[in-house]
Amino acid sequence: MKIDIDFNNAPSDLREIYSVICQMKGIDIRDNNRTNDYVYARSIFFALAKKLTRHSHSVIASFLNRDHSTSIHGVKTFNNLMATDKDFREAARFALFKACDLLEKVEEEPRDYIFLNWSKITNKQQLKLKDQMIDFLNTNTKIKNSNYA
Repeated sequence: MKIDIDFNNAPSDLREIYSVICQMKGIDIRDNNRTNDYVYARSIFFALAKKLTRHSHSVIASFLNRDHSTSIHGVKTFNNLMATDKDFREAARFALFKACDLLEKVEEEPRDYIFLNWSKITNKQQLKLKDQMIDFLNTNTKIKNSNYA
């Protein structure tokens, strides 16, 4: 399902993630271009928007003038590329840190924000973060980097 979203009145969190991706890649991901640069950049946008915001696939995809199924496919593409492409993984991590800086207004890494504000997060949110981290570490045993927790 596609929703008409005016860019100027769109949710600010989606605009922030959009600006990070566009500046990082030097392209406008709203363009109708199917080259790998655009497809990969859009998949980063879809995945970050889904993880960092509470918007549905319909809203996220409509922000880029796409259908909700494109957003779902973009998240799947993101997960596949994260597992197989080192350059893509580094670009996605960079985008994540930049987006978290804008969304949370944190000067340190997002992990530090979570650590410093752990007591403000509800128990349910703490358990969810813990489960997600355990799941990530268990499924990505081949990705071990001493600089990344």
